[in-house]
Amino acid sequence: MQHTVNASLLVCLSEKGFSLDELVWRLRELFERKAHGEILRTILLLVEETLKLKVMRKAEVPVACDCGHAGFVLNGRQKSRRIRTSLGDVGLPALTRVKCGQCGRTHTLLLKFLRVDLHRSKTVELERRAIEQAVADSYRRAARTLEQATGTRTPHSTLHGWILDTKADQIDLPPDVMGALPATVFADGTKYKGAGAVRGDVKAMIGITAAGEFVPLGTWTGGESWKQVSEDLERRSVRFPAGTILVADAEAGLAEWLADHADLHQRCQWHTVRDLYHAMWKNGGTIGEIRPVQDALKVVMGIELPQEDFELVPESEKDRIEERMEKAEEQVGELVRHLSGRGFRKAADYLDRSRRYMFSYVRRWLQFGIACPRASSLIERFFRELGRRIKKLGYNWKPEGVGKITRIILKKCTRPEDWKKYWEERMRLDGSVQLVFRVLSAV
Repeated sequence: MQHTVNASLLVCLSEKGFSLDELVWRLRELFERKAHGEILRTILLLVEETLKLKVMRKAEVPVACDCGHAGFVLNGRQKSRRIRTSLGDVGLPALTRVKCGQCGRTHTLLLKFLRVDLHRSKTVELERRAIEQAVADSYRRAARTLEQATGTRTPHSTLHGWILDTKADQIDLPPDVMGALPATVFADGTKYKGAGAVRGDVKAMIGITAAGEFVPLGTWTGGESWKQVSEDLERRSVRFPAGTILVADAEAGLAEWLADHADLHQRCQWHTVRDLYHAMWKNGGTIGEIRPVQDALKVVMGIELPQEDFELVPESEKDRIEERMEKAEEQVGELVRHLSGRGFRKAADYLDRSRRYMFSYVRRWLQFGIACPRASSLIERFFRELGRRIKKLGYNWKPEGVGKITRIILKKCTRPEDWKKYWEERMRLDGSVQLVFRVLSAV
C-alpha cells in the first residue's frame, strides 16, 4: 500500500529580525516533540483505514486469525491507547476491532496487521534504546536521558524491569565454537556491592579463536567458585582445542581448576609486576626498594618473539630464544633468592609461584608457532567497563540484575554483530517500509 502524507508548516517570523539559532532551535523542537509523532500517528491511521475498507468490501485482508482463517467482519472498536516510541508518546484513538468468521475470536485490526501484542505499551526500538542507555548509565540517569532524547517518560523501575525481561543477553554457543586450532582464553573475576552487606562476585571468560574471532565463553554472577565454573564448562560440553593457552592473573583456584580445559597457562605479566609491588609493600618494603625490583623483573620478562611467519624463522633463532627463556627463568630464581634474603617472604613466594607460568607464551610459540598475548588486557578492558557500571554507577545488586548487565556488556563487547542482528530481527527490519522525503515548496 502507498500513501502520500502532506504537511503544512506555519512559519511566523519577526519582521524586526530574529536569530538563526532560535530558528534552528524551534524547528528541531517542533519535529522532535510534535511533528514526528503526528506523522507516525497519521500513517498508522491511514493503514487502519485501508485495512478497514478491505474488511467492509470482503476483499482479501493480509492478516489471518490464529485458527488460520482470513475472513473477518467488523466488531466495534478498541478503547484508545498510547504507545511509547523514540519519537515520543503516540496517541491512537479507538481502533477498529474485527471478528473471525470461523472461530469468532476478536482482534484489533491494525495491531494484528503490525504483529503488535494487544497489551504492548512500547516499541521494540525504544526498548533497545532504553536498554543500551541503562547498560551505560545508572537506571535513574538513563531514565532522565531517555526522556530528554525522546520526550517519553519511562520510570527507572520500568527500565529495570525491561533489563530483567530481555532476552537480548542470551548467547548460544556450540561445543566446538573455539575451532580445531590452538586458541587463547582469558579469565578473570571482580567483586561488587550486593544487596545489604553481601559482596557479590562476577567471573567471566572470553576466548579468541585461531582465526581471531572473539567468543564470549560465559559469565557467572551467583558466587560460583572456579571449580564450579570448570564444572559448568564440562556440563555445557565446551571444548578447547589442543594447545589452547589460558591468560589470567594469580586469582586463587583459577589456573588449577581450569587446567583440565587449557593445556598452558600464561600468568599475566602486567599483574605480576603490579602484584609484586603489593607483596613487597606488605613486607614493609619502601618505594626505593620496590621500584628497582620491578624494573629488573620487567627486563627479565621482556622476551620479544619474531614477527615473521614461524616457518621462516631459522632454527638458530629458535634455539637462541629458548636459551634466552631458560636464562630468564634462572634470573627470576635469583630475584626470588634476593627477595627471600632481604626478608620479603611474601614477595619471594609470590614470584616463585609465578615463575612456572611466566614464559608459557614462549613455550607455545616454540611448540606450535603461534603467538599469544602476555597480558590479560582484553578481559581487563571488559571488566573495566563492567566495573564502571556495577561499582561506580550502582550498588545493592542482586545476582539476577548484575547477571543481565554483565551478559549484555559481554555480548556487546565481543559479539556486536549478534547484538545488532537480535534487535533487527525483533524489529523486523526487512525492507517492508520505504519512506521518501520529497522536495518542499514554500508559499
